[in-house]
Amino acid sequence: MKNRRIYTGIIGIAAAAWLSGCSLAVPGAGEDGEGDRLIGAFITTEYLDLFDMDSYLNDHVSDFLNNQEVTVTDTSEYEEKLYAEIDKSGGEEPSDWQVSFGDIRGISFFSPFYTDAAGAEGWGSVCSEGICDTKINVNISDTGEELSLSGTLYILPGMADEEIAYYANPVFQTADGRLYAVSGSGFSTSGDTSEGEAFSTTLSGETRSTENGTVKTEKSSVTVNYETMNKPVKITLYQMDAEHHILRQEIFMPGELPESIAPEAGTEYILIETEKEGLSGEPVITREIYAQSEAEDSALRTFYAAENGVIAGQDTQVIWDKNESNRT
Repeated sequence: MKNRRIYTGIIGIAAAAWLSGCSLAVPGAGEDGEGDRLIGAFITTEYLDLFDMDSYLNDHVSDFLNNQEVTVTDTSEYEEKLYAEIDKSGGEEPSDWQVSFGDIRGISFFSPFYTDAAGAEGWGSVCSEGICDTKINVNISDTGEELSLSGTLYILPGMADEEIAYYANPVFQTADGRLYAVSGSGFSTSGDTSEGEAFSTTLSGETRSTENGTVKTEKSSVTVNYETMNKPVKITLYQMDAEHHILRQEIFMPGELPESIAPEAGTEYILIETEKEGLSGEPVITREIYAQSEAEDSALRTFYAAENGVIAGQDTQVIWDKNESNRT
């Protein structure tokens, strides 16, 4: 019974160390200058408990028995790695891979380094449904290389009696191409959170190597932005002329818009009306104007509730062609 109380107490301390309110960074992620490359994040709604509690207790049992003070600030040797299962049968590029971390559900957002069949090397992209506004940049210089990723998750505001937590677990790549995740930091939302509130988590890492007497540095940074959004339940598109008259009105379920549309002749802009469900179930209406641009084709973005619990974006190509035969 005594050991059980000790176990529960340490779990509580570890969880409290990772959970916070708004914006966190993970200091020390790869900053020892050696080891594996930080390439992204695996985002979960549950704390990724990879702490080897049995080993920790075995190593500190004498301290507990002697009522000595035990600290959990330096526990890196007890942190385990969760290796990914990678199915490359869909194609050799990372965007075609099926990557999973066992039975742990989460959202993948990382950029592995890979070599294709022709021997060409590059950085790919593994992004789950719901990652929006992604940016992946690689800067190469004589002294090293810097990888930076950023993306946005639109999430539901927390319910009045229930908190929703998100954890950005760092993902690393080994020299031989294996991928693994380690426990990361998180934050929670509650019923006090309204639509449009924003949070962010930033991970950073650095490794160094020496080539022909020159020290080269590989830096990585991963920023996951979160923005709350009420659940979309209905989307209405109004095709409007220059006098603000409705030329065409169409109603869609979120996520079920066509891949492309060709507006009616004389359409000056498209009014996007989205009906959302507020925290108490009340309807919330938002409207946006999508004007005709100089580009021949451009994308109209709407949102829908994805199966993984976030609000995903759907892009519909708008073909500003007055020929009605082009309409899908």
